[in-house]
Amino acid sequence: MKKIKIGLVGAGWMGSEHGRNIIKHPKATLAGICDADDACIRKFQQATGVTCPTFKNLAELLRTDIDAIVIASPNAMHAEMAIAAAKAGKHIYCEKPMAITLDDCRRIRDAVIKARVQYLIGYHRRFNPLYQHIKALADAGTLGRPFMIESDYIHHVPGTLDIWSWLGKESIAGSIFHAGSGHNVDLIRYFCGEIASVACMRGTFLPRTQQVETEDTAIAIFTFKNGTIGKVQCCVGPIVPFRFDFRLYGTRGTVINNRVWLDAIPQFDAAPPADNCITLPASWVPDNVQGGISETWGASMNHFIAMLTDAAPCMNDVTSAFNTSAACFAALEATRTNKVITLKEIG
Repeated sequence: MKKIKIGLVGAGWMGSEHGRNIIKHPKATLAGICDADDACIRKFQQATGVTCPTFKNLAELLRTDIDAIVIASPNAMHAEMAIAAAKAGKHIYCEKPMAITLDDCRRIRDAVIKARVQYLIGYHRRFNPLYQHIKALADAGTLGRPFMIESDYIHHVPGTLDIWSWLGKESIAGSIFHAGSGHNVDLIRYFCGEIASVACMRGTFLPRTQQVETEDTAIAIFTFKNGTIGKVQCCVGPIVPFRFDFRLYGTRGTVINNRVWLDAIPQFDAAPPADNCITLPASWVPDNVQGGISETWGASMNHFIAMLTDAAPCMNDVTSAFNTSAACFAALEATRTNKVITLKEIG
């Protein structure tokens, strides 16, 4: 069986996880690693025992016979790397966010479409078994017509960590709302379709050794083209365990994380109402620990490889990735102008 040859760009924390998932896949081979930091490459190779060609810059990697690349570089580098890969005819798995400016997101979209290469954005939450199950219920009409949806990204990232040396810098990481809660915006789009407009409030409140240049807290309210109302809350730093909460309200049923209330359940509105529901496995609720069923980096990489080896339809292509980013940038524009922003206004 011929294996897909994949190059890894960025061997840090995120890239290393993707590299391990590529190595484990029977239909793929890790054919090259690109990172300007030799120490990162050495650490990854020592941890995995894998040896493959290594490169200091992307151009050298793209000149090899690889079929695809995984971009896990700093956020500000995503645009030029994705565009270069598309021009070289390489398929692309790109970590989120797509890019740190809307113009760069648009450039990526246009380059990928022109080159006719495959592209998958790293919003892996779509592959979570909880959301897959709820999506099946929604598509079957079991929940009725969704009219309100909410998703929260609440993550305690201590203010003393070295990560803030880049995560807090707008020129390197872009907006934290886009980088973190892009997951949530993508998820509510997965359920409710395209977004029409957004209002948003944001601020910086939490102490850390290096201050955030964009925001550490934000709440965005979305209206969808189908009339559904959505809310996304982002807070990075609160004193609470990681939470990725989800709530979907339909005319025939409601979902709150792993609990489902349906009008078909007898006495669902009688006391005690909290017990009259379907409870899905708690292990499906997203956490932030790799390796569990709820953390779906591996499932996302498996899907990317299936796109290339088995012609699996892409669950989150370059146009979808752009639409999620556009909604995030519209939210940021709403905070700057103190207005409701339509997606048409930002293009």
